[in-house]
Amino acid sequence: MTPFLPTLFLSVVAAWSQSAGSPWSEGQRLYDLGDFQGAVEFYRKAVANDPRNAAWHYDLGNALFKAGQTGRAIASYQRAFDRAPRDPDIRQNLDFALRRAGEELIAAGVPPLLFAAFHLFSERELAGLQWLACWLTLSLAGLCLWKQSLRTDLVPWAAAAGLLWFVSAGWWLTLRGLTPPRRGVIATSSAEIRSGPGDNFNVSFTAPEGRRVQIISENGEWAEIGVIKEGVKGWIPTASLEEI
Repeated sequence: MTPFLPTLFLSVVAAWSQSAGSPWSEGQRLYDLGDFQGAVEFYRKAVANDPRNAAWHYDLGNALFKAGQTGRAIASYQRAFDRAPRDPDIRQNLDFALRRAGEELIAAGVPPLLFAAFHLFSERELAGLQWLACWLTLSLAGLCLWKQSLRTDLVPWAAAAGLLWFVSAGWWLTLRGLTPPRRGVIATSSAEIRSGPGDNFNVSFTAPEGRRVQIISENGEWAEIGVIKEGVKGWIPTASLEEI
């Protein structure tokens, strides 16, 4: 009887998501009808109301991709991946869209298993894990000091909690350190990257739609970006950029 409850639960969720009263039904209806721009507008509102929900970002990415907005789709897929890195559908669609833009989710030379292990948890999950480990470590250490009779039994557990705290904190700091403070995606076709913040500056190079960039600074309606893959930087109108 054990497998019955999860199966029943998933069946109920699936049926509910298809019902007229579910929050997904209208967006899915528009998507199925081929009204991708209508689906985009619906999912944008859903994301605004619940920005932490990876599913909304993923659905928005699908609608944007079908609407021909590859760059903005990649930005939405990236937000979904940041929130739910273990989801295989999110990872697959992000990688597929990135390949359209001449990139790959897993950079050349990086072992897939190492990438999967490093992105096993989201930044938010790692932050929660380290605070939980911190609380356990301090609580067990306090019990060791308070109850001398339990010290022999509690010391190994306190040490294990301390190790978990150390590993999760280091993992979290590394993930934050490798992620630029502000990221974006080129949202227009063959965007011209200029040497300064204005149309009067020379075009230094062009970047394809969907290329992920680091946002360095802003000056009015212009943003200074660093194109991560090519290792170059320049200025682009903020309207041509979708911030992640």
